[in-house]
Amino acid sequence: MIRKFKTLGLAMVAVLAMSAFVASAAQAQYTASSYPTTAKATSEVGNDVFTTEGGTVECKSEFSGTLSEASSTLTVTPHYTNCKAFGFATATVTMNECNYIFHRVTGESSEVTVNCPAGKVITVVAGNCEATIGTQAGKLSSVATSNSGSHVNAQANVTKIAYTVTKDGFLCPFAGTGAKTGATYVQDEPVTLIPTSGGSSISVD
Repeated sequence: MIRKFKTLGLAMVAVLAMSAFVASAAQAQYTASSYPTTAKATSEVGNDVFTTEGGTVECKSEFSGTLSEASSTLTVTPHYTNCKAFGFATATVTMNECNYIFHRVTGESSEVTVNCPAGKVITVVAGNCEATIGTQAGKLSSVATSNSGSHVNAQANVTKIAYTVTKDGFLCPFAGTGAKTGATYVQDEPVTLIPTSGGSSISVD
């Protein structure tokens, strides 16, 4: 009897292990023709709009992500230049090693996490105004993702972003400093992630 229970236990462990493997494989929805593959996308000023209580920040954007294996997530590092804030001020957006993680979900969409190393935040500076964006506790919705030949199109419509106004100086349109919620990040047009090294194609399933 003991031997039978041991055998049953081993069988159950094997089934659970196989189930975990199958579940993991089912979630592997970002793929490339070979690994690692790096893909990049660019976006012109005015397409990517970050909106806070004080107004909008628009930048020229470049995004880069590397897939080391098939995965349910894709880490994308943005680089922002030529930024304008509130319709009149020159601005800078410094990522400080922060990035975005796309989490593939059902349908043609992904959720996104703002991910920063410990002690780091994204810093937005425009004149006497300054705001920071840190790691978001949960996933934010959403990023529309779809295949376009050997490329991946992505278009953000991200809401409920938390941020902190750290400086509200002369002519700043903020309503004081402190923690805020409800910022949005919207792309008017999709950007296209195109492989630049490694594999010849990248796709979402």
